[in-house]
Amino acid sequence: MLSGDLAEFPFPSLVGALMSAGRTGRLHLRPPFLEAEVYLRGGQVVHAKARAGERVLEGEEALDLLVGLRRAPFVFEPEALPPHTTLLGGLEVPARLAQAQAAWEKVKLPADWGLRLRLPREGSAVELPPEAVGLLARVEGKRIAEVLLAPGVLRQARVLSTLLEVGALEAYPEVDLPPEPLVVLPIYGPGSGVAYVDEALYAQWARAIRRGFRVRLLPPGAVLEVRPRPNLQGRVGLMEEDLKRLRLRRGDKVEAVPEV
Repeated sequence: MLSGDLAEFPFPSLVGALMSAGRTGRLHLRPPFLEAEVYLRGGQVVHAKARAGERVLEGEEALDLLVGLRRAPFVFEPEALPPHTTLLGGLEVPARLAQAQAAWEKVKLPADWGLRLRLPREGSAVELPPEAVGLLARVEGKRIAEVLLAPGVLRQARVLSTLLEVGALEAYPEVDLPPEPLVVLPIYGPGSGVAYVDEALYAQWARAIRRGFRVRLLPPGAVLEVRPRPNLQGRVGLMEEDLKRLRLRRGDKVEAVPEV
């Protein structure tokens, strides 16, 4: 059974190799937050499908999407037969793959399509074309894979790439870490907007997130910059100004949740 990753064997080259070898079977791809399959019969691509949740693409649109994947584990299951036919095979499939590959080369999207999208917390005014404004209104909180899995894949990818490039959107990883119960400790001196946590806790968060992050305190729900500090096990250090603003005092119990 043939298996590998698209990071080492790009999708168009992989499908081309299977076609040239006259293979029959199912190419199964499982990148994060997406599942896809391509069926071949006697070296001809006869069916392609991509799915994320309730969203499904088939046929040429599915091929367009899969060409854009830069990494994904795959397995080829020989002799598996397609449930139905969505592609006619022949020379149209290689031509479609080549066209899609040329289109994706002009698109700049993160390789991780599991990242979620949001409006930037800070940003300058940007003039956008109508199609970009329309997409912008529909993508808040969705994963890149969800946004791409729609009719007109290549157009969606091009518009989304533009929105990310001009800073009208930002892509961020979903942080799935449990809240950390902490006790408030006053930090005396000038400054504000910073929460200090123990070095070990900060290092634990940093290893899990692997990019810049801030911390949300519950209650009251405020988001602060976070910095490590020695000897703060079980406590969160807050500046006097923040204590007043957040109506917190020494000994109050809060939960700290890291977020990007």
